[in-house]
Amino acid sequence: MTPSVRSIAGSSNRARRPFPDIGCGPMIGRMPAYRLLIATLVVLTGAGAACRNAGSAQPEADAGTFLANANDTLLRLAIESSQAGWVQNTYITPDTEAMSARASEAYMTAATDFSKQATRYDAATVPDAERRQLTVLKNSLTMAAPADPKEAAELAQLVASMEGMYGRGKFCQDGESGEACLDVEEITEILAKDRNPARLLETWEGWHSIGPPMKKSYARFVELSNKGARELGFADTGVMWRSKYDMPPEAFSKELDRLWGQLQPLYLSLHTYVRARLH
Repeated sequence: MTPSVRSIAGSSNRARRPFPDIGCGPMIGRMPAYRLLIATLVVLTGAGAACRNAGSAQPEADAGTFLANANDTLLRLAIESSQAGWVQNTYITPDTEAMSARASEAYMTAATDFSKQATRYDAATVPDAERRQLTVLKNSLTMAAPADPKEAAELAQLVASMEGMYGRGKFCQDGESGEACLDVEEITEILAKDRNPARLLETWEGWHSIGPPMKKSYARFVELSNKGARELGFADTGVMWRSKYDMPPEAFSKELDRLWGQLQPLYLSLHTYVRARLH
């Protein structure tokens, strides 16, 4: 069912902080919901075609032309994905989740396709600025969509669904229900200002009760994300993430351990001081 302005604007579910951000571009500023919804519907009408055409650069195209096409296309799809995400995170309904998932799928699929195409220029002689852009393009993905269109759509839907579950999540104390339950903003307020240790522990543990229902979806999300990363030549998504820092992934892990070894004494001393002051 295509959502109407009435059905979305009438929703009482307001988003809180979304679950994991998937790096789909800058979040747009707040604007009237009906204008944003109309823009999003227009975006999603052409999302499939945009996705199919996003990586259409020909093999003989020079690197500069390929990069210009990639930059223009990904910027447009990133904005469209952010617009759809804004609607979803402001009005949490199954319809807005589906809209956001389709826009995210278009962006992820195009970004993954461009990343694969960028490898065609690995042996080419290009200016340093273009070489840097090609490297960033290959390493900029937060998650890679599998080549199978059905799996790519499933991955996008899983992300949108988990964001919705997080935004709707509430902690209900014994005997409470409905409006008496605490959402993420109310939980944040308690943890920031309450000084009752028992209350803080209860609130912290209660909020974590919203996580278990996401377990199955998250496991599938990891499976599909890792598959997409392997199709790009990485062992898994973690290796893809660690390849972003101008050094081999294994070197990044070693450097992180080295830096932690320098910071650990200060961290332990600070933790000991704070604990002593609190008790």
